[in-house]
Amino acid sequence: MKTLSLSLAAAALFSAFGSQATAYQNVFDTDGYERLTNYTSGPVSSALLTGEFAHNFEAQLVLRGEGAYCDSANLYSAKDGSHVANLGVKTIADRNTVEMGVAIPEAALTDKKVLHVSCYNAAGDWYNVLVNVPGAPVVDWQIELTPAGDFVHQPYSYGYHTAYHISSRLTVDNQNNDARCSVLADRGVSLGLFHGEDRKGPFHSDVFTLDTVVENKAKHPVLYQILECENAVGKTMAVKVFNLTDPNSIYTYEDQLIVK
Repeated sequence: MKTLSLSLAAAALFSAFGSQATAYQNVFDTDGYERLTNYTSGPVSSALLTGEFAHNFEAQLVLRGEGAYCDSANLYSAKDGSHVANLGVKTIADRNTVEMGVAIPEAALTDKKVLHVSCYNAAGDWYNVLVNVPGAPVVDWQIELTPAGDFVHQPYSYGYHTAYHISSRLTVDNQNNDARCSVLADRGVSLGLFHGEDRKGPFHSDVFTLDTVVENKAKHPVLYQILECENAVGKTMAVKVFNLTDPNSIYTYEDQLIVK
C-alpha cells in the first residue's frame, strides 16, 4: 500500500467527514476489487468484505496495534465519485476490529464503489483508508430457441417439440477475480452453458456461446434454466423458461435477472 497527501479533488469528495482536508492522509487499496485487502501502512492492517448479498454491504477492518480506531465510513461511486451511503461503524475492542454495514440502493447494486473509512493510529494521526468494492456480477444472457424436429400432439396432455435449436450468448463480468458461476436448476436438461460445463470458477469475466440442437427425449413441455454468478459482495441470478407446447413456435415464458 502507499500513503499519499490528499489531493484537492479527493478533499472535495471526502468533505463528508467534516474536518480540515490537510489533516489526514489517504491509504489506498492497491489489491484491486477483491474480497481481502492488506495494508502495509496506516492504522488498518486489512479489510475484508463480509456481506453475502448485494443489497446489504458489510465489511470488517482489522486494526494495527492498540490505540487505533475508526469513527466513520462512507461509500462512493468509483465511476463518478457520487455519494452512495453512510455506514454505521462499530469497534470490537477485544478483537481489535471494526465492523460496518449499510443497505445499498437498488440503482447502485452492480456499480463499483470505493469505501472511505476515517481512522486514527495510537498517536492520533488521521487517515482516510480506502477499500475497493466490486459491484454485483453483471450478467447478459441472450438466448433463442427454434423448432428443429416434429411436434407431437398428445391426447389429454400438452404437446411438445421433439427437438429444438438453441443459439445462446452469455456474457459475464464478475467484477472481481474470485467469482464463480453455476447452473442452479435445469430439470434434467444440461446445456453445458459454461464452455461445455455446468459451472465455472474462479474467473473474472468471459463470454460463453452455444449453438446446438437438443433432443427432447423426456417430452418436456418447457425448457427451464436458472444460473447464478457470485462474487465478493453479492449474487446475480438469471432465469429463462421457454414454452415448448406451441406447434408453430417456441416462445419465452419467463425471463428474469435478479440481483441479490
